[in-house]
Amino acid sequence: MAIVTAQPGQEKDKNKKPLTPEAFNKFLLWLDADRDVAGTKYEEIRNKLVRYFVHKGCEDPDELFGITIDRVAVILARDNNYSNPLALCFGVARNVWLEYQKKPIPDQLDEDFEIQAPELDDSDSHEQKLKCLETCLDKLPGADRTLISRYHGAEGRDKIETRKQLAAEQGGNNVLRIRTFRIRAKLHTCVEECLKRRVN
Repeated sequence: MAIVTAQPGQEKDKNKKPLTPEAFNKFLLWLDADRDVAGTKYEEIRNKLVRYFVHKGCEDPDELFGITIDRVAVILARDNNYSNPLALCFGVARNVWLEYQKKPIPDQLDEDFEIQAPELDDSDSHEQKLKCLETCLDKLPGADRTLISRYHGAEGRDKIETRKQLAAEQGGNNVLRIRTFRIRAKLHTCVEECLKRRVN
């Protein structure tokens, strides 16, 4: 099996430098002296860690996988006597996930979804917003569309209970807030572009 040329340490981790090719090669050598076998083992570890992060509700599992491998490589640079690659990688992945859970979330993530219509008459503005929003919602992946509809669809006590349930499904309030913020950001951009096309 050929090893991919892209290095896994290119994902963002502000706390450390990207994984160098030399460090990545040492990581592969630690997996197996045979390059093809090492590549196969690397892909197996990657698939398992990405599934782990997906199961935890991570918005960007590939990013956390990259951070994990970066840190494993740093550990191996100090001590390569670890005999179980998967166990070490999962141990580091768990710490990466816990850090991800504790990341502070800006207050604006909880703001209601609002869109400013560009130079539309008041009589047309609301109707055109709704049409554009409906069109943009239809463009979302099914899971995102369902999530954002449930998140903003309930009111009063039902709203509180619905968001508690969504948080449990997504892996925590932190993950839910990040994911809904990103979906709203996509919708915001899409609706504004739609409104501009209607104006023009």
